Amino acid sequence: MTLAFPLGFGLAFFGSVPMSGPVAVLFMARMLNAERGPAMLVALGGSLVEAAYALGVAFALPHLVGRTQAVVLASLALGSVVVTTLGTVLLTRPHIVQRAAQTSAKRGFVRGALSSLFNPTLIATWTVAVSTLYANGWLSKELSSAAGFALGVALGSVAWFGTVLAVTKARKLQVTPELNTKLLRAMGGLLVFSGIFLAVRFVVTLRHPERRNQQTLERAGHLLDELSHRRGEP
Repeated sequence: MTLAFPLGFGLAFFGSVPMSGPVAVLFMARMLNAERGPAMLVALGGSLVEAAYALGVAFALPHLVGRTQAVVLASLALGSVVVTTLGTVLLTRPHIVQRAAQTSAKRGFVRGALSSLFNPTLIATWTVAVSTLYANGWLSKELSSAAGFALGVALGSVAWFGTVLAVTKARKLQVTPELNTKLLRAMGGLLVFSGIFLAVRFVVTLRHPERRNQQTLERAGHLLDELSHRRGEP
């Protein structure tokens, strides 16, 4: 658990740069309206659900050997559709997102949580990340290791969003409605690009399933099994 926590924190913190995804859109909309408290609640809701995803993947990973190809493919396909659709809406109708973000603080927390819950890209992202950690022996099959990793993910994500808010507050950023719209559309362009990237990854993974990286889940699972057998030998 000692190593799992900083790994989760670092991956979540640095993995949030640049921000993309439904949670980031709601967070940005709140932040641009100088609603820092509600923006942070959106980030908190999203971070907790993302941590739950990370916990589930980290704990279930050793039991999914041989099945991750389908999981990753489905996550990439659905994630591409979700992210591209959201980006297109931001590019063409940014006012819709602005209205969606204008809710009470409590509803902001719930919307942040739901935005992460229905973001299938997170499944593929954390499956790849966690399999890499298992392949290098940096995570164990113990529940405490998965819990420590998930806690690090939650705090790392919240820390990133908090850093963004602190920087904008220190700079006393003033955003006009026109600039607000331009920034949201720019974020929409980033999301469309991210969606296309996910689609390309889906096609490459689908067409070349035999090209397995040394850090795939199958190799990680076999490594864990070998370690378990060795520890059981007298």
